[in-house]
Amino acid sequence: MNDIQTVRQDYELASGGQTKLIWQYDEAIGGYGYTLMATEGEAVKAMTPARQPLVRGARFNLFPARIERRSPRALAFEGAVFEDGRLLYEWTGTAESDPATGWVRIEIALQGEGKVAIGSGPLEPEIAVNLGELPPYERGDHVWFKTNIDNPTKWNDEARGNDFPACYYYDSYKKFGVMLFFDMSAMGWMAEAGIERFLHYRCGLRRTYGYGPGELAVGLIGDRAFSADIPVAGTRFSYGIRCFSLDAPPTEQSAVVDLVEACLHFVPKETTSPPNRASWREFGLKCAADLLDTNACWSNNGSCDMLIPYVNGVSPAWEESFKAKGLTIDFRNQPGLDAALMMIHPLTELAEADPASEYTLLRDKVWQYIGHAGGEFLGEQPRIWGTWQYVYLLHEWWRAAWFREDEATCARIEEAVNRVVIPLARKTGYLFPLSFRAPELRKHGNGDNYPVAGAYAYFMLLLYKARNDAEYLAEAERSLQVLLQLPVNSLHQESFLLSMAVQAADGLERETGDASYGEAYRYLLAQNLRMMYWYDDPSFADYRIWGMFQACTPMLYPAFFENIECTARIAATLKDRDASQGLLLTFNQARTNNFYCFPRCLPDKFRLSELEYIPLENLGTLEDDKTGYAGQEIYGAGQTFRAAMLWDQWLSCDEPDIYVMNLDGYELVRRSDVREARSFLVANLGNTERIGALETGSPSAGTVIEVLRGAAAAEERLLPDAAGRVAVRLAPSERVTVRVKAVG
Repeated sequence: MNDIQTVRQDYELASGGQTKLIWQYDEAIGGYGYTLMATEGEAVKAMTPARQPLVRGARFNLFPARIERRSPRALAFEGAVFEDGRLLYEWTGTAESDPATGWVRIEIALQGEGKVAIGSGPLEPEIAVNLGELPPYERGDHVWFKTNIDNPTKWNDEARGNDFPACYYYDSYKKFGVMLFFDMSAMGWMAEAGIERFLHYRCGLRRTYGYGPGELAVGLIGDRAFSADIPVAGTRFSYGIRCFSLDAPPTEQSAVVDLVEACLHFVPKETTSPPNRASWREFGLKCAADLLDTNACWSNNGSCDMLIPYVNGVSPAWEESFKAKGLTIDFRNQPGLDAALMMIHPLTELAEADPASEYTLLRDKVWQYIGHAGGEFLGEQPRIWGTWQYVYLLHEWWRAAWFREDEATCARIEEAVNRVVIPLARKTGYLFPLSFRAPELRKHGNGDNYPVAGAYAYFMLLLYKARNDAEYLAEAERSLQVLLQLPVNSLHQESFLLSMAVQAADGLERETGDASYGEAYRYLLAQNLRMMYWYDDPSFADYRIWGMFQACTPMLYPAFFENIECTARIAATLKDRDASQGLLLTFNQARTNNFYCFPRCLPDKFRLSELEYIPLENLGTLEDDKTGYAGQEIYGAGQTFRAAMLWDQWLSCDEPDIYVMNLDGYELVRRSDVREARSFLVANLGNTERIGALETGSPSAGTVIEVLRGAAAAEERLLPDAAGRVAVRLAPSERVTVRVKAVG
């Protein structure tokens, strides 16, 4: 940037009518600092102290020495940092506004050799906005009425995750707020050669108290002391900043919604396919074949063949945990009834559609096991249960039995629901514990699991639809209302339970016509997406994790079962809803990146067995790099079938930029009502018009495809050819909802 002008003038960058930054030169620091501004009538007023650095810290106070305007929407920066008269590094950067979204995107790269040693003085580097002096009566009136969303999410008031890298703050005195989003994919200093991300940092608000007035700051804040050497080469800082003015304070729920929906603009369009990727249809069939391997996936307890939790009974991470407690566990002889119940619903539906396949063989074997062992869930013997496991597994078992038209099994499960589940919900006030004791129906041990209320509400809604009993509908409403009243940071023990809450809110709006459930839907969807991975991990070159989900907040890795559960359940709510482009891009990341969970798509070092199509339970991250060491999860392998049903089992497209997704994956249907028609979302995620050939997976002689929703007429978007195939033509960001009917 040697050609940058040296004229010292003010530089302004505005975005979306709300966000405005002004850079001014400061002789004392020898560089430019920015101020956040707000428009009040005809005037522009400073909302923060003036002349702030782009990055903070004794060795990272990045004030541009020179600025050049590249366009009305872009500035370029240049600067250098010295310590004791010695040049540490030079740096360049850009700031670019996006008026359509209100974001200003900051990108900075360091140039030089060597390392910057961190370990003395205040924590650094930080990316934070100084909001100025603490307001009057800061611990009283201000704290009562401020709105603040910190991340990552936290459970049990202690265990922080490594999800959603963003924060939100609204000042009720200034009627002004700030959002920040941090691009963890780009920030290479948060890596093994630098600083571990969320073991040392959080995204949120910090108060500095002292004898003076003190100050507030919001951003990527250092959370604890550490020592590290940050390499200069490759170190980048990448973040977005967005300002807004509101006369009335937002609620914390609306703040979560606004923040998450605004950050969906950062979802990348590009995906990176792993080696050996095929269709989910193919992976589902091959996973079923692998699960039929008697030696690797099954054992016998003397009365029946039983699934085990992990392939070959190997789970190094759990074995290490048990050993630390002086215990041992033999997964070869550990019943995997939960594995059977987790896979039985999608497996049963797939086997019905394709009876001459591995699905049929596996279905029959799994149902036989459930018939032998399922009684333990329905019995009255004293036992301690994990709450989410009990509620969720009964729900999955009931759905599969309902599909099979097995009234006897449905009746047995409903008896357990009425005897155990509903009384437990009422006894705990719908604030479900992590574990409970039966038959007392009391909390066991420590920990809460509030999102079980979402799974419970959805289960009750299904029972209402099946039995037309108004009390089930009332239970669904009571449970969801309690979940909606909880503090916004109390909902994060199990990510996929929140996706069931999203389904419950969607269903209750449809059943009751109450528009407040539409607001609840947006809020619960935003809460669910907070637990998604909003970045790829630069420390691991062998896979991508964008669009995956944490299992639960205390676990610092994305987990396959939760990844597919969340994506598929959210997708099932979109038949009559307009998904944002960012949400569809998120689904597209998930469609691609979940292949990285399979040994088939990973280097040999990640392989724990000869079975390539049973997924690893987890992928490691910088905070917990025991990649795959939880084992190849049999209990989550059934989500491979769910992924096939979601993406390409019934309809696919040969054009990669055209995204196809099944919207009927969770319809409450029976075997005798096997659909002759299914609904799909077909969307162009590219930047130019795309035409692609649609292919159905139906074994019928032919199909008819018609448009249900979309901006253009059917004949303009569906293009049958002479061979009877169907192509779709879509403009950039255009989508249609289609129905595929089997004929012949």
